[in-house]
Amino acid sequence: MAMHIVIDGYNLTALMASPNNTALDLESTRNELIKRLQAYKRLKGHKITVVFDGKKSGSLYRARTNQGGIEIVFSKDGEEADEILKEMAKTERQNMTLITSDRSVAHFAETCGAVTISSQEFDNILSSAQYYTMKGISDEEDEGVFPKTGNPRKPSKKERKRLQRIKKL
Repeated sequence: MAMHIVIDGYNLTALMASPNNTALDLESTRNELIKRLQAYKRLKGHKITVVFDGKKSGSLYRARTNQGGIEIVFSKDGEEADEILKEMAKTERQNMTLITSDRSVAHFAETCGAVTISSQEFDNILSSAQYYTMKGISDEEDEGVFPKTGNPRKPSKKERKRLQRIKKL
């Protein structure tokens, strides 16, 4: 099955935003994130879903849109994005890679069998993918990274699974 990347949206935009953001700045930061994810999707081809809090929106239903192949979900009024992320972790299980820095959500997803990656780590991956896109370099051409061989201190199964998933990103 194809990898499904689920992202805690405001968690990742917090890394991109300036400290005193207004609502307009927040929307532009959100749009910038979507553009970066679209470029990443063109490069890698993974299914990507971004979940944002719509808690104070007044909407009675979850809002779902698709923008350039990126599925965007806003939670309904009174619901947090964390609840949606936990629901998705229950249903997707091993096929899901969750991008969040929220420890409680990450722990819940890991117990369901999903792989979790911190927002900071994924932001670095996005930046390097953006660099490769601008330079026209594919992953196969990158000769600077060689896999380790013969390491007697094998990482835990959970850590190996996480590292393997990061390599696919």
